[in-house]
Amino acid sequence: MNKKIPLKILDIPAITLAIALTVFLAYSVYSPSGASSQVKVKGQEKTWIFPINSSETISVSGPLGQTVVAINKGTAAIVSSPCAGQTCVAAGELGKNGQWAACLPNMVFLLIEGTSTDEIDAVAW
Repeated sequence: MNKKIPLKILDIPAITLAIALTVFLAYSVYSPSGASSQVKVKGQEKTWIFPINSSETISVSGPLGQTVVAINKGTAAIVSSPCAGQTCVAAGELGKNGQWAACLPNMVFLLIEGTSTDEIDAVAW
C-alpha cells in the first residue's frame, strides 16, 4: 500500500506559494511591530504629538506660565513648571505606554501612548 503519487506540473509552484505565504504570515504576526509609541502633550489651547524617539523641547503656555516638556532618547518628561508643588517635575522620565504626568495647576498633560505594551498588567495575569 505504499503507493507514490506523482507530482503534477502545478504542484511545485502551489507548494512553493503555500510555504512562502506561511513564512510571510508567521513573520508579520510574530515579528516586533513597526508601530512605536508616541508622546502626546496637551495644553490649554493646543495638543502636540511626537514620536517617542524624536528629540524635542516644547514650551506649553498655561494659566500660571510656561511648562517645559522634553522628549529625548525614547523618554519624555516635564522638566520645569511654574506650579508650586512641582509634582509633575518629580514624576521624572516616562517611556512606557500608558504612563502620564500632569501639571494640573498649569493645565498641561503629558501622555505616552502606543499600540503595544512591554509588560503584562494585573488584569491579563
